[in-house]
Amino acid sequence: MRSTSTDPLLSVESLRTEFRTEGGTVTAVNDVSFALEQGEVMGLVGESGAGKSVTATSILRLIPYPGEIVSGAVTFDGEDLLERTEKEMQGIRGNRITLIPQDPMTSLNPVLTVGRQIIETIRLHQDVDKAEAREIAIESMREVEIPDPQSRIDEYPHEFSGGMRQRVLIAIGLACEPDLIIADEPTTALDVTTQAKILELLNDLRERRGVSILMITHNLGVVAQTCDRVGVMYAGNLIETGRVEDVFEQPRHPYTRALIDSIPSVDDDLERLYSLPGSMPDPKALPDGCNFADRCAHATEECRAGPDPALEAVSNRSTDSQVACLRAADLDLSEPARNGTDERRQRTTTTESLLEVNGLKKHFSAGDGFFGNLSLTRTDGGGLSLERRYVKAVDGVSFTINRGETLGLVGESGCGKSTVARTVMQLLEPTDGEVYFDGHPLHELGSSEMRSLRQEMQIIFQDPKSSLNPRKTVGQIIGRGMKKHGIATGDEKRSRIEELLERVGLQAGDIDKYPHQFSGGQQQRIAIANALAVEPKLIVCDEPVSALDVSVQAQILNLLADIQDEFDLSYLFISHNISVVRHICDRVAVMYLGKVAELGPTERVFSPPYHPYTESLLSAVPHSTPDRQPDRILLEGTVPSPIDPPTGCSFHTRCPKKLDGTCEREEPGLDPIDGDGTHQISCHLSVDEMGEPRTETGEPRADP
Repeated sequence: MRSTSTDPLLSVESLRTEFRTEGGTVTAVNDVSFALEQGEVMGLVGESGAGKSVTATSILRLIPYPGEIVSGAVTFDGEDLLERTEKEMQGIRGNRITLIPQDPMTSLNPVLTVGRQIIETIRLHQDVDKAEAREIAIESMREVEIPDPQSRIDEYPHEFSGGMRQRVLIAIGLACEPDLIIADEPTTALDVTTQAKILELLNDLRERRGVSILMITHNLGVVAQTCDRVGVMYAGNLIETGRVEDVFEQPRHPYTRALIDSIPSVDDDLERLYSLPGSMPDPKALPDGCNFADRCAHATEECRAGPDPALEAVSNRSTDSQVACLRAADLDLSEPARNGTDERRQRTTTTESLLEVNGLKKHFSAGDGFFGNLSLTRTDGGGLSLERRYVKAVDGVSFTINRGETLGLVGESGCGKSTVARTVMQLLEPTDGEVYFDGHPLHELGSSEMRSLRQEMQIIFQDPKSSLNPRKTVGQIIGRGMKKHGIATGDEKRSRIEELLERVGLQAGDIDKYPHQFSGGQQQRIAIANALAVEPKLIVCDEPVSALDVSVQAQILNLLADIQDEFDLSYLFISHNISVVRHICDRVAVMYLGKVAELGPTERVFSPPYHPYTESLLSAVPHSTPDRQPDRILLEGTVPSPIDPPTGCSFHTRCPKKLDGTCEREEPGLDPIDGDGTHQISCHLSVDEMGEPRTETGEPRADP
């Protein structure tokens, strides 16, 4: 431990960062102050544009042009980083302070091995030769639990899974034994099991090394389970700080209360999620008074006049609790806010199936070299033979979706969820199996016949920015499908587009704007309007809210529910967010290695008995209540290769409850475990041996 001072390891005082653009000065960080102790974990939360990431890059002096740190102080271990030269900062970055960015694939050089990238960092900051640096790199990879680091150090980033690439970035950061880790959305794109492992790893590093962590995230569940203190940012300001337990139990700022209430929960029984109205103000034209006043249900004229309120200590709470709200002393925000009923959404769905999928398979060639997917294998007699190898991305999936119903597909990254969706829509040609849509055998239809049916099957992608043509106006984007399918033309088309925009919460005048003029949540609303324009019967939602803030996520989920009721739509909803699936889906299919491990009504799949894999997924969900520490079931190892899947049950290599012999030899069928046959599980365990009922804190119950 390098620091022996009793002062905070990091102290940020009145930090102000601006970007001078042609449209005016953007104040991204506005007089932000906080401190981080040695060995402490602090979370920074808030919507996109709140200033979280700019605060982090300001601390590291990595603000790009035309940005500038205008004023303030950033004191790290007794030194003001804003007074250091660029050369001195290069010795601090990556050495004493390290940054773990959000997207490992864009942060790692794809043409260099991961080992070379770790070694470069070590040799830059430490006086060691190449051989010694390699040993340090291997030890760093071992510390972040990358299996077989001696071999994998010579592999390239594309040969690692998303979770393993994130571990590589952490290994790069740890190689020089930093005092401070700044983690900028380190788990946003990860599934719940991988997220749980990364969070456990960061907690372990904090305990073993005493490293401090500044955790930047919009996932309040992550903050509740990993952080000691939390700072809430809004429009460049820090508006509330305090110990996690205090802030989550009784927030003092209405914005903090709104963020907490927007989170879907696996125990959620609400008809609608709380939805914070409006959006963050334009940073080039901030309003007078409190920046949050226009969205606050408790705002008064006093809030809208005068300067933006400053952080002040909160009475009857520890000294590090502060809030920037004129009415903090008058408001009781201990109870959740509601803009919906307290009952779970009840809908009448028919038993008439719209989509039927039977034995669907999609295998990809495992090679593209001179010999294609041919490989030499040894026979039982000791000889050699050529065999074709395939990536079995989807390997015998069956399910139905009724009219007006939502079926959720969940599972770890790489389990085949998105491949199922694309194969169902015939965007990928199935290897085997049958797909019937509204009575039509899609697996037998030609391309011209499929084009006419695609009007009734639409898809909403994860990233609206990449799915919307940046050179077309909103009206041109939405109107293209309407024109192609002959739904409307001329003035009628424009009128219908304006109606759709208003239906998804935008304005009719937005029809002539371009995608870049909208926020991420607004772009997703445009994508939804685009899907609705051709009057579909089925919409495939492929991770439609995973990249959105919790407040925007709540708005989109409520919108999807509303338009489903209005247009009698069916959804195939793909997500790695278990809480979102629990909230919006009628039935759930849990996928593992290209197969369905469990299928049934949502309330039954989320209650025992369940498949051991489903149990591990549920245990990994971070709860938004700090005192509710789940008993996580961290699966050993990684998902096996779909090129060479295990014999017997595909989950047996990681299953904590496997039956020796049986699970390894025999593949279980997807069999019903209830009287009406609607809840099916693919497992050799008996119902009594499956998921043991647990209490809300994750402990096994005494009486099942």
